[in-house]
Amino acid sequence: MSPAMRQVTGSKLVASVETLAALARLLKVRRNTLNLRRLFDAGESGWNNVSAFQSACNDQGPTIVLIRSSDGRFYGGYTSVSWDTSKSYRPDSQAFLFRLYPEAGPGSNRHVRSEQFYVSPSEQHRAQHSSSCGPTFGAGNDLMTFTTSGISLRTNPSSYPTLGPLIDSSVSRTEGNFQLEVLQVTIDHDAACELELSWVEGVHWGVQDSMRLQKEVLNFTPAAAGVPIKSINLLLCGGVGAGKSSIVSTIDSLCLGRISRRAPHGQGTGSLTRKLRKYTFVNPDSMGKSKVQWQVWDSMGWGASDYQKGELGFILDGHLPDKCKLDDPISLRTSGFKAEPGVADAVHCMCLVVPCDAASDDSYMARLRDMRQFARDREIPTLVFLTKIDNYDPDVIGQDLSKTFHRATRQLRCGRE
Repeated sequence: MSPAMRQVTGSKLVASVETLAALARLLKVRRNTLNLRRLFDAGESGWNNVSAFQSACNDQGPTIVLIRSSDGRFYGGYTSVSWDTSKSYRPDSQAFLFRLYPEAGPGSNRHVRSEQFYVSPSEQHRAQHSSSCGPTFGAGNDLMTFTTSGISLRTNPSSYPTLGPLIDSSVSRTEGNFQLEVLQVTIDHDAACELELSWVEGVHWGVQDSMRLQKEVLNFTPAAAGVPIKSINLLLCGGVGAGKSSIVSTIDSLCLGRISRRAPHGQGTGSLTRKLRKYTFVNPDSMGKSKVQWQVWDSMGWGASDYQKGELGFILDGHLPDKCKLDDPISLRTSGFKAEPGVADAVHCMCLVVPCDAASDDSYMARLRDMRQFARDREIPTLVFLTKIDNYDPDVIGQDLSKTFHRATRQLRCGRE
């Protein structure tokens, strides 16, 4: 489960980050602050069970009424006032109706287009509170859901200027064509806390700073005196889909000055990298286009049983050659196996690749800690590459990467690990 979806409790309709983000935009809050809890489901309680709706939803604070039709579209309304049966209508300046249209985006991405409708300031018929019907909005039943007689989806424009009926008339108004949930809305103001200053000192995001760091990395020289090492070996380790091969292509893109897909990467049911692969890079600053003095070894993403029988030790100690198959059992008889590897063959730094979504996965992090300790026992230093950080907070990080180290929750998480 995506960390974002832990903010949704019990809902069958809010089943994707895209839908959650669309609702957050309607409410004008950041997605990571919006928490939804299902209070009522018409399909489970019955489309004529008004008393069940009242029992579950009265006095529960702000709610979203979310309806999904068989064609995949969403409709509904929001009220910041608790439902009750004491008055016919309650004033609510924040109430609105909406439509959501899930649509395909570039590649396999999806996004949700939304439309939002408010009443005029003078209009008092926002949300109807009645003992004889389910959630209803507007004087002319701009959105009526059900009564004690059953489903009664009516959308007659009156109080809310929706430029036509809210729900598409092409879908038959029968129970089998619609799902309805009432969701309690709470806003986590602590999650909205954003540090004004970066909690990691010395990180700057200007173009000059980026070029300076790139130059330092590409011109790195091994400093160990008396040790016959011409190039540092960096090993990338992580789970399937962590982004190891993407890191290789990113480094190559920086060296070439153009987009590179040198290492195969993408999405699939297993690791696309099946062999131990060595990658060297050319220093674009050098006159003769010489290679940088470090090289990256890409490894197969682990599954449930990978790297459990000493394979990692063989890699760290330098026993395995370039292009050694890692999806086959490793032994002394493996082709190219080095029985007595030298210092130059061994891994000098292990880089653990952690997708941001996995930082809250206890089993994933436990596996990483075991691998880190395995390297420490050999006195091999470890680094962490945190990937897919835009997925952690699309509303902030996805729009401005310079905010990466400005979030209090990330500070606590990184400090814990």
